[in-house]
Amino acid sequence: MRPGWNPVRRNRNIGTPAQGHGEDNRLTIPESRHDRSFFYERLGPCATFTQRVNGHHLRFFVEPTRTGWFHPCSVEDAMGLLSHVPAQDLAILDFIVMRQPTRKQRVLRPVWGRAVFQFELAPHVGTAIVLEAQHLAPTVWRNSLAPGDQCELDRLQADGHQVRKDRRTIEIQPTPASLRNTVLYRTLLHELGHHVDYRRFSPEEWDSRTSAQKEDYAHRYASEHCARLRQAGAVPFDPQPFAALRQEKGLKDEWFLSPHGTVEPRPCSPSTT
Repeated sequence: MRPGWNPVRRNRNIGTPAQGHGEDNRLTIPESRHDRSFFYERLGPCATFTQRVNGHHLRFFVEPTRTGWFHPCSVEDAMGLLSHVPAQDLAILDFIVMRQPTRKQRVLRPVWGRAVFQFELAPHVGTAIVLEAQHLAPTVWRNSLAPGDQCELDRLQADGHQVRKDRRTIEIQPTPASLRNTVLYRTLLHELGHHVDYRRFSPEEWDSRTSAQKEDYAHRYASEHCARLRQAGAVPFDPQPFAALRQEKGLKDEWFLSPHGTVEPRPCSPSTT
């Protein structure tokens, strides 16, 4: 027996992450072993319908929003913008999905939107752009930014988000108008750019490209098309809710921005995850 060794003494790693403590209760997005779909393909009760845009039929899926949340880009907004994109690019797209994320999804996977190359929501299968509902709570970043993050911060400021910096953090405070600018004039075109880029390569070639290459193409696609539309006077445009369309398709005004760029008042009700 070596001096100073106590066989009764507990291992110093017991009850610590080094021995796996906490692995079972880590905050994760719930998954089902029976349902192999991605979480953003699992929608609750939603309005779904098909609209003709620029000679192409698009199916919309619109989830209701929780209290304090809204879709910055309405159906009418998306139709108005997409009516100006090249017809061959729009023909790639099958679905526009406006979904309400859960709290865990917002914490763990916060995004403005997603390009989904095979979106499956039985019985529908096709290519999709998924746009996420947003709220007006501020976002806090660390003050040390990578070059890509600094570029995104510059884009957010150009969209109208209020940015406050201190020694350690950067607080990004959105407004209804800035969220609409980000989602409608940038994210929608950005995700369409991913679809256009994807069609340029075989699956093997696409997988071999870096994330930076994919993002650079999508950012360039969005900025070039938005600049072209601005020069033509097609954008920006005010929200113009189409009452007949909303009534026919079961859309509620409180799910979207009002024509004046603010969130419509809505009754308080419990929200669930």
